[in-house]
Amino acid sequence: MSVVKTVLILSALALPASLPAQARYEGAGATQEIDCDGGSATIEGASNTIRVTGRCSALVIEGAGNRVEVDLARKSSVRISGAGNIVTYRTADGSKARIDVAGAGNRVSMAR
Repeated sequence: MSVVKTVLILSALALPASLPAQARYEGAGATQEIDCDGGSATIEGASNTIRVTGRCSALVIEGAGNRVEVDLARKSSVRISGAGNIVTYRTADGSKARIDVAGAGNRVSMAR
């Protein structure tokens, strides 16, 4: 077996069986639905209305004037940098998310 084949085989064996999913949306003024499939979701832009499904482990918003509804997993987090973003989240077990907000006029609340 050649050295190159050996290195490729060993590299493949060292990779994790599955990597966490990541969903990303970039844009402005859109209405969109994305699925984070248990991983993280990132939204960059302004004046979007986004529905995020898939019990995300983390939601990151960088921008202004976004309205986001998100399904979060237990022990998940929401991080916002920007202004005037509104986030409403749900968790299957009713647990609260860790919230980190930087910027003016951002609101994060748990859906009732």
